[in-house]
Amino acid sequence: MKRIVFVFVLTLVVIYTGWPQATRSAAGEEEAARPPQDGSEAVHPAASRDSAQELQDIEDRLGPFSLAGRDFTVVLHYKHSPRGDGLDSRALVSLDIRDAAGAVQYQESFSYAIEGGTFSETCSADVRLLRGSTGTGLLIESGCLPSAPLAGGPWRIVGVVGGKLVPFGKPLVTEGKWGEFVPGAIKRIGNLTQILPDMLSLQVWTGYFFVSVPVRIDWREGKLALGQRCMYQTGRGFTEGGCEVPVDEARATHRQQEMTFVRMFRESNERSGPPAHVVVKIDSQVEVVAGKVAIIWDEGPEAVSISVGEDVWVKVRIDGKEGWIHTPEDLNAIGLFASG
Repeated sequence: MKRIVFVFVLTLVVIYTGWPQATRSAAGEEEAARPPQDGSEAVHPAASRDSAQELQDIEDRLGPFSLAGRDFTVVLHYKHSPRGDGLDSRALVSLDIRDAAGAVQYQESFSYAIEGGTFSETCSADVRLLRGSTGTGLLIESGCLPSAPLAGGPWRIVGVVGGKLVPFGKPLVTEGKWGEFVPGAIKRIGNLTQILPDMLSLQVWTGYFFVSVPVRIDWREGKLALGQRCMYQTGRGFTEGGCEVPVDEARATHRQQEMTFVRMFRESNERSGPPAHVVVKIDSQVEVVAGKVAIIWDEGPEAVSISVGEDVWVKVRIDGKEGWIHTPEDLNAIGLFASG
């Protein structure tokens, strides 16, 4: 009887001491699975707690930059992993623009992911001063990896409007790359002075080559808009159509036939008259002069996407003969093939 009582008591002791341990273990797993509360420092679900805890906070400072008579400094906040190498060892967390007193006037946040102590997803940013003929501001160019091969941007302009540092609308993105910033030309006619708007250009991919698309900066209103709109006369009045734009990196090569021909129009319009049939030989001298595209300004919830329409007209010079072509067959005949 005594032996039976001893076994029963021992069983109660094991159950009592083991139950709180199991409860604490489950609570610990729930705590470990809980996501971080700070969204700017969110890490990949596959990241270990040890990987996140070993990250160090570092920062870079750029400037000061003078805007509208005031000085601003850009502070880039990073997470640094001691297991990484060079630029791959850090990920951008946030970007601050501060005034001379140190107060934050503008801020952006960025996400990252870390696995096994190294970053699998990172963002970076660069800031440069744009000094134009009609105003001054900052260009913020950011990007994240991994990304699509031709992903360009976002590019954001920040300037002083009404005494406050503000972003000029939504950031710009495109399938392409950054072009250049062009201050507006200053023309003097007698006692009059004409100052043209400041422009930035983006190199937008058409499927065959890049075209330069201008974007106008309105420093006073703090707005961005297309720098070129083209209107054409039709039987029903004026209508907006494609614009002739410069081309970049357009090389007509790799012609596959000994001899073929293209339909060349006098103007970038099939209604301009019957086309000439121009012979293209394997050794013909072919030059791409310009392009004509419909520019699409698509304002989404987070960014403005700039692209071009599918019907791409190309002004070419073939053995001294100049005109316009636009069908895929004619573009292929001179060595331009769709890609991207």
